[in-house]
Amino acid sequence: MGAITSRLGRIPAAVWLILTLLTIVLFYVGIRTGGFNMSLERIPWGILVPAAAAICLGHSFMLLGWKRALTLFLMAVFISFGFEFVGESTGMIFGPYFYTHVLGWKLFDRIPLLIPLAWYMMFYPSYIITNLIAEGGPVSRRTAIVPIIWLSLLSAMVMTAWDLTMDPVMSYHPCPDHSLDCLTKKLQPGEVGHPAWVWVDPGPHFGVPLENFRGWLLASFTVFFLYRLVERRLPLDPAPGMNSRFMIAIPVGLYAGMALIDTWLGYPEIEDVHLISPFVMGIPAFFAAFHLFANRTDLPLYPQQGEVVASTLQDRAEVKP
Repeated sequence: MGAITSRLGRIPAAVWLILTLLTIVLFYVGIRTGGFNMSLERIPWGILVPAAAAICLGHSFMLLGWKRALTLFLMAVFISFGFEFVGESTGMIFGPYFYTHVLGWKLFDRIPLLIPLAWYMMFYPSYIITNLIAEGGPVSRRTAIVPIIWLSLLSAMVMTAWDLTMDPVMSYHPCPDHSLDCLTKKLQPGEVGHPAWVWVDPGPHFGVPLENFRGWLLASFTVFFLYRLVERRLPLDPAPGMNSRFMIAIPVGLYAGMALIDTWLGYPEIEDVHLISPFVMGIPAFFAAFHLFANRTDLPLYPQQGEVVASTLQDRAEVKP
């Protein structure tokens, strides 16, 4: 018993906090779904999005420090909401569309509250994955403007890859002539073909206009570019234990999990969407994992106590042009 207690005592506090957060999220999902008794035809986004966003926020606080974490969260939420509000109100940026009531309560009676959280839910994993691919570590150490532009572009592409499969699934409905006349008045998020949003002028990508993806790239690039400019002036303050490869891999796993969900959720009417996610999302997730587990020997696999380990990430993130 003493040996077990000694080993448990060497586990950093950050690990216990992450495990506590994951446990709380698990109970939250279980309670909201009635013990996971939910429709398998569509993931309940009203449950998944807040849970995943909470995991990302908690993880970022312990990996980046509260200043960087809070800055990324606020930028992602407010800037994405601004793009969505302008886009939904004017038809610009993404193309003409409107939200149904499937995603619940709307901000200013236009944008569901879940939407900015959903953007952030994928912003943070996309940021980590891009850094792993481009620099071999979860935190960027580049401060010159040209590398920041390139990293922001890559981050925006990693982020937009999610929408290539998510948008067709979430906007799909079987009504002819792109109307909603064939649906019941009360749309249900767990029912196949009950859209969360509707495209006024459907496009060639399973009904999604190509303009939408240009808008996603623009919105994502704006957030990443502004954040990467600001983060140069903010301290990096990882908690002891967060510099292990296992802990860094959590947001990579979340991104890969979303890829699996999008692969599984395609409907028979748009079954070809299954083929997209393993490539557009699977490839960046794979290379991020490769850099983390096969190309990184200076970080321990599992969390360890000690300031020497905690300082490793700081050393790799030293200011470089």
